[in-house]
Amino acid sequence: MTRRLGVAIIGMVVAALVLAGVGTIVLASVGSRTAAEKSLLSQTEALNGLISELSIPANGSEGASVRERLRNVSRTMSVKGIGILVLPPNSREPLGSLPDGVTIDDLDIDALVSGRSMSGSDRNLIWAAAGGKNPQGIPQVLVLTRAPDSILVPATKWFVIAAAGTVLVALLVTVRLSRSLTEPVVEAGAVATRIADGDLSARIPADHTRIGGEIADLVESINSMAVNLERSRSLERQFLLSVSHDLRTPLTSIRGYAEALIDGAAPDPAAVGSVIEGESRRIERLVGDLLLLARLESTGFTFDSACHDACEIVADTAHGFERQAEERGLDLSVRVPDEPLLIEVDPDRYSQVVSNLVGNACRFADRVVAVTVWQQEGRVHLAVGDDGPGIHDEDLDHVFERLYVAQKNPKVKESGSGLGLAIVHELVSGMGGKVVARRSDLGGAEFVVSFRPAR
Repeated sequence: MTRRLGVAIIGMVVAALVLAGVGTIVLASVGSRTAAEKSLLSQTEALNGLISELSIPANGSEGASVRERLRNVSRTMSVKGIGILVLPPNSREPLGSLPDGVTIDDLDIDALVSGRSMSGSDRNLIWAAAGGKNPQGIPQVLVLTRAPDSILVPATKWFVIAAAGTVLVALLVTVRLSRSLTEPVVEAGAVATRIADGDLSARIPADHTRIGGEIADLVESINSMAVNLERSRSLERQFLLSVSHDLRTPLTSIRGYAEALIDGAAPDPAAVGSVIEGESRRIERLVGDLLLLARLESTGFTFDSACHDACEIVADTAHGFERQAEERGLDLSVRVPDEPLLIEVDPDRYSQVVSNLVGNACRFADRVVAVTVWQQEGRVHLAVGDDGPGIHDEDLDHVFERLYVAQKNPKVKESGSGLGLAIVHELVSGMGGKVVARRSDLGGAEFVVSFRPAR
């Protein structure tokens, strides 16, 4: 990639130089020839104004002398050739000679005699002609020639020097630029390969982000992906350990009591059967939670949403935990407004949300569990708080993740599946609401579920 990028940049620089150089030289050459032609024409007209006051014989020593003097003057004017034609009235052929490279056919004699001037050029010569009549009334024509300015050779020389310097600078810039651009990409490819091979600790050095733009976005995206994958793997291991423990404990109890029944060592078979039934229900609840999460993740899962009174659902569900709270010595308070607060939810799923939150609070609370419903800022809120150990600050943003295990997991009064909060989050999100975790005024944790009022 570095080589291709370098070749592409150098190629574009060379192509730009060639186009610019050739175009500049061609335009400069055309402009120089035009300027030289105008300058020669001005010189011809000025000189013709002087010699029009003279009577130049067509032949003889005096005429030759005058022509020689004009040639001497032309040398001081950087003129290559000079010629004078005299058109006597009694002769059909003009007398005199034209400079080399100009013929009588190139000239419009009638126009020149009338006082006009003209110019022309070919590849190797520029000429200008002016005419008029001398004091005796005899028509005469002055023609000057000069070679075009040769700007091609010096211009090409300086162009080659400038082009070589430009290409050298472009080469140095290309090497530096290509390295700064391709090194992060190459390293990103290597890190991505390591991640694909299972090395989730691989990272791209953060100093590559100083380049900015898309390269920095690529580096940050790959590093973020690696962090999330590594965290997901860690959470998956923790989750498997947690679920394994939650399954092993009741299974061990069931197996022990079953062996006691087989050996006839159980003093009270009915009590043993009750224990086995309770442990089986724990396993059933765990499997049910796992299946419910799988269903919530499925795109085919739907909610039977309709307009319902949040106060009625919350009150009915929370009062169902009064006996459990009483057995544990907890004060369960339920405060709902007298007027109905209508929200659009699936009543069974909303009741399940309330049940999971109240049940979770009862497991962690020391003495008090508070359930409150109110409307504020255009939303209907449900808050379930307790005075238990609370949630550590580092865990607040993660408690609803299905595979998350708290860094400081307090000892609870009863083992659970640990999936209740993840189910709450999925149910609330599926019905269009929001749920957050925060510290409770009672000293423990508080979970707030919010829905927009039904229209």
